[in-house]
Amino acid sequence: MGSWSRFLRSPWVLYLGLCSPLLLVFIPIIQGEVEYYADPAKYLLEFFGKAAVILFILTMAVTPLRQLFPKAEFTKALAYRRRQIGVSVFVYALLHFLLYLPYVGSVSAFVEDWDKLFILSGLLALALLMVLAGTSNNRSVRRLGGKGWKRLHKLAYVILALIIYHQAAQEKTGFRETLVYFSILFVLEVIRLFRYFKRRSA
Repeated sequence: MGSWSRFLRSPWVLYLGLCSPLLLVFIPIIQGEVEYYADPAKYLLEFFGKAAVILFILTMAVTPLRQLFPKAEFTKALAYRRRQIGVSVFVYALLHFLLYLPYVGSVSAFVEDWDKLFILSGLLALALLMVLAGTSNNRSVRRLGGKGWKRLHKLAYVILALIIYHQAAQEKTGFRETLVYFSILFVLEVIRLFRYFKRRSA
């Protein structure tokens, strides 16, 4: 393994990358941005939600990237640390959920919102993320068996659909921002499927 591979796979690079949103969140506070001070709860709610979305997209992109660029060191490093990145998605999604209460202002308003479809989709996505995070360890792989563990973690595609709806349903501009976030992942998956069917037909 080369020095570049060791650098990318080192734990401190991983944890610094995964904790970077926690550092970036202080930038508007330091700069005194009006958006933050106008409604801190809303800003933090959206910030951690977007952090969870970006990390989830990165996690989902590992498989097509590995197939498209099997020899790339960055791709290998992502695959090596995929479970930790996936767990971090749950952590940021949980922070997003916990910040929703101070955002709505009361427990009663928080509970009343649960009958809204986009809220339910977010809650279901969080519950499934918790299942995947709780089984992202070697002990769970041994208990479930390799095939069983892989089948369980295909729930990531269900989570993907739930997150897309959850984010898009909140947008005042429709699906525009959501499409921007997920466009790279969609392109990678389309290329991967195209190559798969091309190989099968050859």
